[in-house]
Amino acid sequence: MKIMKLKYLLITIFNLALIGCNDDDNSSKTIDKIDIYATHGGNFGRAFMLGRTFSSNTKESILALGVGSPSYPYVYTSKNGAEVTVRELVKNFQDISEIIVNTADGNTEIDAYLSVIPVTDGGLLSNKAFSQLDTIYVIPEGTSIFEYEKYRIDNIISFAAKAKENGVKNVKLVLWDSIDEQTLLNSDLQIGRLKSNGVDYEFINFNAMSSEISDLKTSSGLISTGFYIGSINIEALEAPVFKESETFDADKESIVLFGSYTRDEPNVSYVNQVDILKNLETTIDLSENNLIFKGHPSEISVNDWIDDNSSDISYFLSFPYEIWQLIGEGSFNYTYDNLEYNMSLPKQPLEMYSIMSTTLYGEDANKIKKVLGYNNINSNSELTDEYHSGGIAHYDLYSDWITLTGNTVTPFEYTYDWINNK
Repeated sequence: MKIMKLKYLLITIFNLALIGCNDDDNSSKTIDKIDIYATHGGNFGRAFMLGRTFSSNTKESILALGVGSPSYPYVYTSKNGAEVTVRELVKNFQDISEIIVNTADGNTEIDAYLSVIPVTDGGLLSNKAFSQLDTIYVIPEGTSIFEYEKYRIDNIISFAAKAKENGVKNVKLVLWDSIDEQTLLNSDLQIGRLKSNGVDYEFINFNAMSSEISDLKTSSGLISTGFYIGSINIEALEAPVFKESETFDADKESIVLFGSYTRDEPNVSYVNQVDILKNLETTIDLSENNLIFKGHPSEISVNDWIDDNSSDISYFLSFPYEIWQLIGEGSFNYTYDNLEYNMSLPKQPLEMYSIMSTTLYGEDANKIKKVLGYNNINSNSELTDEYHSGGIAHYDLYSDWITLTGNTVTPFEYTYDWINNK
């Protein structure tokens, strides 16, 4: 019995020691590797760059795409010694090549993360820059990559061939892990040709990155860096990125509507989204849930409607959903231009309603209750049962999403039909 008690005591002491080791960033060893990022297109690319930077804990990360802060370079160092540096915007592969060559020490592995657009336009790094790299990740701006013409994909293949001629081990196209690889390979999409032509796929998950960022306790560094690279709009320094309703309660679950807009007919998206919110406001249990609108950055008129008409709907001003995924809920302190700020974010969605969006590729399909398409409006700005051209496009994109992800749980419905139970 005494031996068993002693054994239990030793195990307990060992476990407590492990817990103590996990109390700060020193729980994870810094990886002796350097990452160089020069991808500045779209929320997906910039959020992925931030997620990879603050979840991988590499020795050094250089973000060569700052957007004009008065205090460059911005440097963040984690408690574990991983260093992140934001430099001024790099505009071409010649400049990126110089950064790679000047960073290389001949011993440390270097990976590069590059925007897909200059690659598909035929851009190449210098032979010397290529020779310093281990892996190159090509980052899409969003789902537009599914529509690329043959010549653009040919340029990615040529880029990869040139890279490997100069010693690069791997060239990978980054995609959401919700996409089924075999379905992609068997599809008619041009990007399906890449794997048989020297370009592999790197499937990523923002929620998985979130766990690593939480473990490393680097969320505040991510937010600060997000401002310096333009991933978070600088206007968010002047007002809270999230506006709470009168009935908002941080302990409630979040039910979120992800919106969009119709560029040439803004009143169409306005009416559709307002009618969706009105319906949700009367059908969800507001005693248990916060109703939250996450609109398109160009669609602020719905936020104005909420201010004037609802005490139950909270909304985001301008904040990328992917970054909300990465850092989660809570209150965060961060710095910008040597000043300290605070940001509060609600719980991440328990349930989601959405216009068809790139966002859906990065989420758990079981959370997405309905994908909605727009209807036309009449002369009195009332919803009709006629499908709007944008809504038809939403359905086509939804069909592609269902095919590529194998999702069988999320239905599509037009707004009018959904509201009127048709």
